[in-house]
Amino acid sequence: MAGDDPHDLAAALAERDRLGALIGDLGDLLVQGRPLDPTLRDCCDVLVARLDAAAAHIWLLDDAGGALVVGAGAGVDVGGSRRVIVGEGIVGRVAAERHPHHGAPGSESAYPLAVGDVLVGVLAFVPRRALGAATRSGLVAAAQGIALGIERQRTEARLREQTEVVETINRIGQLLSAELAQDKLVQAVTDAATELTGAEFGSFFYNVLDDQGGSYMLFSLSGVSREAFAHMPMPRATQLFGPTFRGEATIRIADVRKDARYGHSAPFHGMPAGHLPVCSYLAASVISRSGEVIGGLFFGHASPGMFTERHERIVEGLAAQTAIAMDNARLYQRARQALEEREGLLAREQAARHDLEVASRAKDEFLGMLSHELRTPLNAILGWTRLLGAGRLDPTAIGRAVETIDRNAKLQGHLIDDMLDVSRIISGKLRLDAQPVDLTTTVGAAVDTSRPAAEAKDIRVQVVLDFGAGVVLGDAVRLQQIVWNLLSNAIKFTPKQGTVCIQLERVNSHVELTVSDTGPGIDEDFLPHMFERFRQADGAISRKHGGLGLGLAIVRHLVELHGGTVEAHNRADRAGAIVTVKLPVMVVRKTAPSDLTAPERVHPVVSGAVPFDCPPSLNGVRVLAVDDDADARRLIAAVLEDCGAVVHTCASVAEAIAALDEATPDIIVSDIGMPEEDGYELIKRVRAREVVAGGQIPAVALTAYARVEDRMQALTAGYDMHVPKPVEPAELAVVVASLVTRSEGRS
Repeated sequence: MAGDDPHDLAAALAERDRLGALIGDLGDLLVQGRPLDPTLRDCCDVLVARLDAAAAHIWLLDDAGGALVVGAGAGVDVGGSRRVIVGEGIVGRVAAERHPHHGAPGSESAYPLAVGDVLVGVLAFVPRRALGAATRSGLVAAAQGIALGIERQRTEARLREQTEVVETINRIGQLLSAELAQDKLVQAVTDAATELTGAEFGSFFYNVLDDQGGSYMLFSLSGVSREAFAHMPMPRATQLFGPTFRGEATIRIADVRKDARYGHSAPFHGMPAGHLPVCSYLAASVISRSGEVIGGLFFGHASPGMFTERHERIVEGLAAQTAIAMDNARLYQRARQALEEREGLLAREQAARHDLEVASRAKDEFLGMLSHELRTPLNAILGWTRLLGAGRLDPTAIGRAVETIDRNAKLQGHLIDDMLDVSRIISGKLRLDAQPVDLTTTVGAAVDTSRPAAEAKDIRVQVVLDFGAGVVLGDAVRLQQIVWNLLSNAIKFTPKQGTVCIQLERVNSHVELTVSDTGPGIDEDFLPHMFERFRQADGAISRKHGGLGLGLAIVRHLVELHGGTVEAHNRADRAGAIVTVKLPVMVVRKTAPSDLTAPERVHPVVSGAVPFDCPPSLNGVRVLAVDDDADARRLIAAVLEDCGAVVHTCASVAEAIAALDEATPDIIVSDIGMPEEDGYELIKRVRAREVVAGGQIPAVALTAYARVEDRMQALTAGYDMHVPKPVEPAELAVVVASLVTRSEGRS
């Protein structure tokens, strides 16, 4: 990679692998449902192993919330107290401030463990080496995952405890305990008690807490409609009602009108106007097991002396059962809330795990894609370089070789530049040389650069410029990069003889740049991810279009650095996509300091060439070469024909099968990653043929997919050998000669 030490690149890739393994291992541990203590110990072991840390500890916030205690640890014993006050020391400060602390190698680093605004504890460890930015960012996500796992297990424990309480209440309760809906419960209590006491009417006044902790009173009635009490005020703690609302003894009065406690309270000084006629009076407190007065049961009758000691005992028994039932109902509500919270926690955890899995897959796909995209042009460059060095090419072939090397070097340079830009964006090191820029000039330069690619596909580029659109403050080079990336992307996905339109205009206080095309449009599912790094709508090895999926991500970051926005959508009137960039118009001229300019890039060199001076003889060997890249086909043909082989080249699987139907070659050399149908489909169709029709032809997979799993897949699919790009011409010739000789020996 230009500007990067290969060792740095290897270290970055190794860091990414360790981070992915760390997050994956932690995720596996936290979803196994084991007890909390061993789970946390295993998490510490994973942190020590994956981060090469000297020690790791998970501190848990105590019940009082003022201190942290060690819940688990691994690695060397660093000593010190097993209890830390919140706000003291590194761990205490991280708990108080909720911000990570990144220590130097050999000193303590710490990350808060929190679920939303709720602090669970602190993750602390002592790294032996400096941690990269990616690892630090990943550790924040890992800490969140550990916090979710801890809170999930605690929630499950609380739920189990509450469930046991509810089950106990259900076992000892009677009929009323089976009703968990509070409104139905209180009405059932009132109806049952009214009937059992023989009262003409009964009521149950009870306290309810709202979501903010405030208290208010509700009531139920039996034997009379609610309209009868609609105009009446709620009972107050008078001499008559006060003892019941305070949880004192049951009150039974034969004739309330003759009782000394009756009629002394303002404003009525007796029975309120319109009140139901009451002589016999019976009231009992409903007290929870905790001693809280939930409310009171009140019963009345128009005739005196209607309530007996037996009725008093019935009401007291019902009041006790009512308290149990209401406790049950309240516990049920809390258990249901806890269950909903637990389900929400599990859903968030599953979503986080899914995101981790998607990120891991994206990493693997990107690494394979990166290998392919870098090795493909490198294959052509190195191959033609070897042929030039051997001095065996005629002047026409030399010109073609130089042209091919130049084109592929520029392609590889562009890929490397994209990766460097992304690296600078991620690390926050991308700087702008801000100057007043007229975008009409920028657009014109980008169009001129993109025109050869458009002409190669016979694509018409329409340019509509508003020369009075205004000046923007920005980096002219980066702004041209934005326009060029959008244009090249539109040209890449527009079919031959299509149209790409770029329009620049002033809209209010912004300059709008719009790039539209007549391509197939953007998949609706992919639209939200279009500007994400390493994301492509088609990531398969049989995709039609190459690239690393970085161009549009770079566009988004560059636009945002210029204070603008970018969005994409499909055309509504016909096929095609539209990308719109909005940049603010410059109001005050200002110049960025010179130290914001990007550093000079340094390009690497390639060494270790294998001479192509004594190639093996392939006189008369018939080779079928299959590769969608024209430069690759020409290189294979030049190398093998120089050894005396007769080479027939094909650009697709369909062409190769058609060539096999016409004549059977001695060997097949095929690429793997090709559009429509890939190299695996080719070998599958070849091996399905009869032997006389070429079903056992030796086959070489010559591909830029060079991982171990790619090699295993190629050999399993039916290829005899797997040769990674870039390939030395001498190596390719030897491989072909070896397979042909081996095949002749078998026959």
